[in-house]
Amino acid sequence: MGTFRSWRTLGSKEKWLRIHDRQEWPYYYDQENTEELRRFFDFYLLGKDNDWLTTPKVRYSIIDFKGTNQTDIPATAFPPTESVTTKYYLNGQSRTLQLTPEQNDLPVSYLAGGLPGRTSFQMTFDQDTQFVGYPKAKLFMSVTDYNDLDVFVWIQKLDRRGNVLSEFVVPNHGAALQDFTQEGASALRYKGAWGRLRASMRNLDTKLTTPEIPAYTFDQVNKLTENEIVALDIVLSPLGLAYKAGETLRVVISSKDELGAVMPGTPGCTPDNHGTHTVHTGGQYASYIQLPLLNK
Repeated sequence: MGTFRSWRTLGSKEKWLRIHDRQEWPYYYDQENTEELRRFFDFYLLGKDNDWLTTPKVRYSIIDFKGTNQTDIPATAFPPTESVTTKYYLNGQSRTLQLTPEQNDLPVSYLAGGLPGRTSFQMTFDQDTQFVGYPKAKLFMSVTDYNDLDVFVWIQKLDRRGNVLSEFVVPNHGAALQDFTQEGASALRYKGAWGRLRASMRNLDTKLTTPEIPAYTFDQVNKLTENEIVALDIVLSPLGLAYKAGETLRVVISSKDELGAVMPGTPGCTPDNHGTHTVHTGGQYASYIQLPLLNK
């Protein structure tokens, strides 16, 4: 997320973004890519006329978790102008995602830290669908028997048989893509967009927050009272993900950091979760996932 945040806030209008699907160090030092970086330096530092300014401002990737990723797709911006912000509302009765909210609240509860300690909502596509851009979650939640909650959210891709797919990245060997469903691999894995938020730290920075990307002040702690329903705007990692007809998008909301630490060998975060968490899904508490639908 930091790379995208840095790119968005750069003051210069002459800036480029390239989003790849590989492990970063082999990609950075690939001969073709180092030569492209040399062209950038030659143009700006040595004044060479090498047509650098014709380089696409953005090149992005769309991952499908099946070894047929699309890479280096040119665009003038990120998200690409063809991406349309689309809200998918949670339905607590059917545990599905839908384009319109339910009129009445249909709460879904789970015991924090227990098994399974989470809930999920999903939708199966009847046509090929792609998402490219910044997703976010808007969840209305409450807790009993405690005054705070840590919420972990991620977006998954399931194949036609219900297997959860992910990208298995072998360090120093690029990205080996496969239908990978086992847990506990020692290499880095990409499983879709993810994010997390501690409810007491939910206060938004109004200067930095946009409709697509929440930002937080982290300067105040607002604990919850018993059964108080609060709005949680949860920033999720940028997304470039493709679904075929018959495949399923699942949104998981959990009390546990099930993806583990970002870097192997590090402890990750320690949730402060007790009691029962409730996700509210209708009426004035219509929780939703906001996704950047690529409109072709």
